[in-house]
Amino acid sequence: MNWALFALSIAGVMTGIWILVLVKSRRSFMSIYVSFAFLLLAAMNSVAPIRGYVDPNYVGYGFGLLHASKGLSVTLMAGGVFLVSAVSAFAAARNRRGAGMWIVAVACSAFAVIQGWPWLEGVVHDPASNAIQFGEYLTIPGLVASALLGALLVVPFGLGAPWSARRALARER
Repeated sequence: MNWALFALSIAGVMTGIWILVLVKSRRSFMSIYVSFAFLLLAAMNSVAPIRGYVDPNYVGYGFGLLHASKGLSVTLMAGGVFLVSAVSAFAAARNRRGAGMWIVAVACSAFAVIQGWPWLEGVVHDPASNAIQFGEYLTIPGLVASALLGALLVVPFGLGAPWSARRALARER
């Protein structure tokens, strides 16, 4: 099975839906930035839940502070990350005030820690040690990876947590 094509297919479908949601929503810079980060996170974690379960040669799952060995633990952990990311991507893209934004706020807070802590340690100790790896064939090394990880998978969640909490509280007042 070509897992890269499988991931691209899922990412393509999700991106199409995300664009439709954005078109029908009251967009802001933050709603686009935060929802895109969640969309990217969902796309990056779209294959692991299935592959972890069906592929006995799968090496395991590592994503920030989250790690799982082979099998069902990969499916559960990566599947949870995928589902939370997908739901949060569409909720943030809708940019509606109220209770739905609490999901985004909690997810932003969690991913800011899950992704942010290892990223910060890497940047402080050795920025060249950060790397982005997509399967066995594509690796983005060093400082470029540190900057990309920060801009796409840390900063949006750090900014998104207070933004979405304010949006969630707006209706409750």
